[in-house]
Amino acid sequence: MYYSQTEYWQAALESGMIDIATLRAEMDMTERKKLLTGHKIYQDKKNFWYTRLDNRLVKRTTKEAIEDLIVEYERAKAAEPTVRDVFYMFIDQKLRYGDISKSTYDRYERDYERYIRGREIESVRFRALTENYLEHFIRCTIADLGLTSKAYSNLKTILRGMLLFAKGKYTDISAQAFFGDLQFSKNTFKKKILKKEEQVFSEEEIPIVTGYLHRKNNIRCLGILLAFQTGIRVGELAAIRKSDIICEEDTVSIHIQRTETKYRENGVYVTKIKEYPKSSAGDRYVFCTDKTVETIREIEALNPDGEYLFEEHGERLCEFAFANALDWLCKSCKIPKRSMHKIRKTYGTTLIDAGVDECIITEQMGHSDINCTRQYYYFSTKNRDKKREQIQSAITY
Repeated sequence: MYYSQTEYWQAALESGMIDIATLRAEMDMTERKKLLTGHKIYQDKKNFWYTRLDNRLVKRTTKEAIEDLIVEYERAKAAEPTVRDVFYMFIDQKLRYGDISKSTYDRYERDYERYIRGREIESVRFRALTENYLEHFIRCTIADLGLTSKAYSNLKTILRGMLLFAKGKYTDISAQAFFGDLQFSKNTFKKKILKKEEQVFSEEEIPIVTGYLHRKNNIRCLGILLAFQTGIRVGELAAIRKSDIICEEDTVSIHIQRTETKYRENGVYVTKIKEYPKSSAGDRYVFCTDKTVETIREIEALNPDGEYLFEEHGERLCEFAFANALDWLCKSCKIPKRSMHKIRKTYGTTLIDAGVDECIITEQMGHSDINCTRQYYYFSTKNRDKKREQIQSAITY
């Protein structure tokens, strides 16, 4: 029969095999080993012992003394953690419970580096934080770093997460009440001016680019062409399996149900397939036109045996393979460099300009409502002559 450690100690105490003093000593030793984990201790030629605490080099005359110092430091940190300590306790717990993915963990770390690392708040004991201090920090950060409303949203996410984690343990501040009371004027955030020509491919550029892709007829170029024809995110594109191509009567669609994710592991970026899309709306069936079906058949002919739609030499093509191919395409066609996401914006814009029903657009794009498509994905592809012609025809009075 298997006994847990707690059950073992309980049985040992009841049987008289061990006394309270011995039990306490064993527990102290176990805690001591745990607290020392991760700390590097070394000895110099003069027999002094050293370690680093908060990036400070400290020394003692014996190894036991330096270990005592580390244990005391770790116990104090656990009782009175800094903002930095709470941040890592918060994201470590989220990752451990499966609430966030490793790529989201990395994104939270990048946001912490950008907004908090090196600032005074990082070393403040969390218990000492007040609502006034937090508001001052937030407003100064917005002003000093010139944050957009979206960038502030990223900062808010990690601050709110820390407050929720620490509530009842290290703070009495209510995240909901604090952020609910925090108000900003329309001039608070930096306005990001988006140039249309940098966001989408124009009417003149689209035939140049798609013509180039057809002529090249390699699997990477055909992947970019498929993105133009479906508006699929590049992470979704890289994760399509051949079994995701659904043929029902006269209709062909692509079942989007997974995406590629990237995260750091031991300082190295790792790419893997996440078996679910970006959002619940992202799980969708994307309708394929006749030309899209032709593109898919050409891709399958170049990769007849692969599990994934896009493979080279038996290896799945990752996001960066398409991004690199697009960079080369833009250079070859002598047009401004754009990202794969701009193809998706071009697709959404084309559907809106063509008067496609809103419910169909949101389904194809994987958005929860049309407002997201219109606000973030719509940039007219019409040139000046077309705009003048249409307005002239419309305004007759």
